[in-house]
Amino acid sequence: MEKIYENLVYSADDVITFADGVPGFESNKKFVIVRNENYAPFEWLVAVDGEKLRFAMLNPMVVYPEYAPNISKAQVEGLNLCDTEDVLMYVFVTVAENPSDSTMNLMAPIVINTKEKVGKQVILDNSPYSTREPVVR
Repeated sequence: MEKIYENLVYSADDVITFADGVPGFESNKKFVIVRNENYAPFEWLVAVDGEKLRFAMLNPMVVYPEYAPNISKAQVEGLNLCDTEDVLMYVFVTVAENPSDSTMNLMAPIVINTKEKVGKQVILDNSPYSTREPVVR
Protein backbone atom coordinates (compact mmCIF):
# COMPACT_ATOMS: atom_id res chain seq x y z
CA MET A 1 0.00 0.00 0.00
CA GLU A 2 1.18 3.49 -0.83
CA LYS A 3 0.11 6.85 0.50
CA ILE A 4 0.61 10.29 -1.11
CA TYR A 5 -2.26 12.27 0.37
CA GLU A 6 -2.92 12.05 4.09
CA ASN A 7 -6.01 9.84 3.78
CA LEU A 8 -5.47 8.25 0.36
CA VAL A 9 -4.36 4.64 0.51
CA TYR A 10 -4.14 2.62 -2.70
CA SER A 11 -2.40 -0.42 -4.17
CA ALA A 12 -0.34 -0.73 -7.35
CA ASP A 13 -3.40 -2.39 -8.98
CA ASP A 14 -5.35 0.87 -8.55
CA VAL A 15 -2.90 2.96 -10.58
CA ILE A 16 -3.90 4.08 -14.07
CA THR A 17 -1.09 5.25 -16.32
CA PHE A 18 -1.60 8.23 -18.63
CA ALA A 19 1.44 7.89 -20.92
CA ASP A 20 1.11 11.52 -22.08
CA GLY A 21 -0.14 12.84 -18.74
CA VAL A 22 -3.19 15.12 -18.77
CA PRO A 23 -3.02 18.20 -21.04
CA GLY A 24 -1.47 21.00 -19.02
CA PHE A 25 -0.07 18.53 -16.48
CA GLU A 26 2.07 16.28 -18.65
CA SER A 27 4.62 15.53 -15.92
CA ASN A 28 2.07 13.49 -13.93
CA LYS A 29 1.60 10.01 -15.41
CA LYS A 30 0.15 7.91 -12.57
CA PHE A 31 -3.37 8.41 -11.22
CA VAL A 32 -5.99 6.63 -9.13
CA ILE A 33 -9.76 7.07 -9.22
CA VAL A 34 -11.26 7.97 -5.86
CA ARG A 35 -14.94 7.32 -5.26
CA ASN A 36 -17.00 8.36 -2.25
CA GLU A 37 -20.68 7.47 -2.08
CA ASN A 38 -21.39 10.76 -0.29
CA TYR A 39 -20.30 12.75 -3.35
CA ALA A 40 -21.82 10.64 -6.14
CA PRO A 41 -21.98 11.07 -9.08
CA PHE A 42 -18.66 12.91 -8.70
CA GLU A 43 -15.38 11.04 -8.53
CA TRP A 44 -11.79 12.26 -8.45
CA LEU A 45 -8.77 11.54 -10.60
CA VAL A 46 -5.86 11.90 -8.18
CA ALA A 47 -2.21 12.04 -9.26
CA VAL A 48 0.06 9.75 -7.27
CA ASP A 49 3.30 10.95 -8.83
CA GLY A 50 4.79 14.39 -9.40
CA GLU A 51 2.64 17.37 -8.43
CA LYS A 52 -0.27 16.90 -6.05
CA LEU A 53 -3.24 17.08 -8.42
CA ARG A 54 -6.90 16.18 -7.99
CA PHE A 55 -9.50 16.58 -10.73
CA ALA A 56 -13.26 16.36 -10.14
CA MET A 57 -14.93 14.22 -12.80
CA LEU A 58 -18.06 12.27 -13.57
CA ASN A 59 -19.47 9.83 -16.07
CA PRO A 60 -21.10 12.20 -18.59
CA MET A 61 -23.92 9.74 -19.33
CA VAL A 62 -25.27 10.31 -15.81
CA VAL A 63 -26.33 13.87 -16.62
CA TYR A 64 -26.13 13.89 -20.42
CA PRO A 65 -27.41 10.47 -21.63
CA GLU A 66 -27.34 11.57 -25.27
CA TYR A 67 -23.59 12.31 -25.12
CA ALA A 68 -21.97 10.56 -28.07
CA PRO A 69 -18.44 11.83 -28.68
CA ASN A 70 -16.91 10.98 -32.04
CA ILE A 71 -13.58 9.46 -30.98
CA SER A 72 -11.34 8.03 -33.67
CA LYS A 73 -9.17 4.93 -33.30
CA ALA A 74 -6.11 7.13 -33.76
CA GLN A 75 -7.14 9.26 -30.75
CA VAL A 76 -7.21 6.24 -28.42
CA GLU A 77 -4.19 4.52 -29.91
CA GLY A 78 -2.13 2.92 -27.19
CA LEU A 79 -5.11 2.17 -24.95
CA ASN A 80 -5.55 -1.31 -26.48
CA LEU A 81 -9.34 -1.04 -26.42
CA CYS A 82 -10.82 -4.40 -27.43
CA ASP A 83 -13.89 -4.89 -25.27
CA THR A 84 -16.39 -2.16 -24.39
CA GLU A 85 -16.77 -3.71 -20.93
CA ASP A 86 -13.19 -2.62 -20.18
CA VAL A 87 -13.82 1.04 -21.05
CA LEU A 88 -14.72 3.86 -18.66
CA MET A 89 -15.40 7.38 -19.84
CA TYR A 90 -15.34 10.49 -17.69
CA VAL A 91 -15.29 14.24 -18.16
CA PHE A 92 -13.63 16.80 -15.93
CA VAL A 93 -15.92 19.03 -13.90
CA THR A 94 -15.37 22.58 -12.73
CA VAL A 95 -17.18 22.69 -9.41
CA ALA A 96 -18.66 26.06 -8.54
CA GLU A 97 -19.68 27.36 -5.12
CA ASN A 98 -23.26 27.35 -6.37
CA PRO A 99 -23.72 23.77 -7.70
CA SER A 100 -26.03 24.96 -10.48
CA ASP A 101 -23.06 26.93 -11.92
CA SER A 102 -20.81 23.85 -12.17
CA THR A 103 -19.76 22.85 -15.67
CA MET A 104 -18.27 19.80 -17.40
CA ASN A 105 -15.84 19.57 -20.28
CA LEU A 106 -17.61 17.46 -22.91
CA MET A 107 -15.03 18.46 -25.54
CA ALA A 108 -12.25 16.45 -23.89
CA PRO A 109 -13.42 13.13 -22.41
CA ILE A 110 -11.14 10.88 -20.39
CA VAL A 111 -11.05 7.33 -21.76
CA ILE A 112 -9.74 4.54 -19.51
CA ASN A 113 -9.03 0.90 -20.29
CA THR A 114 -9.74 -0.71 -16.91
CA LYS A 115 -8.18 -4.03 -17.88
CA GLU A 116 -4.87 -2.56 -19.08
CA LYS A 117 -4.92 0.27 -16.46
CA VAL A 118 -4.17 2.97 -19.03
CA GLY A 119 -5.97 6.22 -19.78
CA LYS A 120 -5.93 9.27 -21.99
CA GLN A 121 -7.75 12.58 -22.27
CA VAL A 122 -9.02 12.92 -25.84
CA ILE A 123 -9.52 16.35 -27.40
CA LEU A 124 -12.44 16.13 -29.84
CA ASP A 125 -12.11 17.76 -33.26
CA ASN A 126 -15.08 19.60 -34.79
CA SER A 127 -17.20 18.76 -31.78
CA PRO A 128 -20.71 20.06 -31.14
CA TYR A 129 -19.85 20.00 -27.41
CA SER A 130 -18.20 22.67 -25.34
CA THR A 131 -15.75 22.83 -22.49
CA ARG A 132 -18.39 24.43 -20.24
CA GLU A 133 -21.58 22.38 -20.46
CA PRO A 134 -23.80 22.79 -17.38
CA VAL A 135 -23.79 19.84 -15.00
CA VAL A 136 -27.29 20.72 -13.76
CA ARG A 137 -29.69 20.55 -16.68
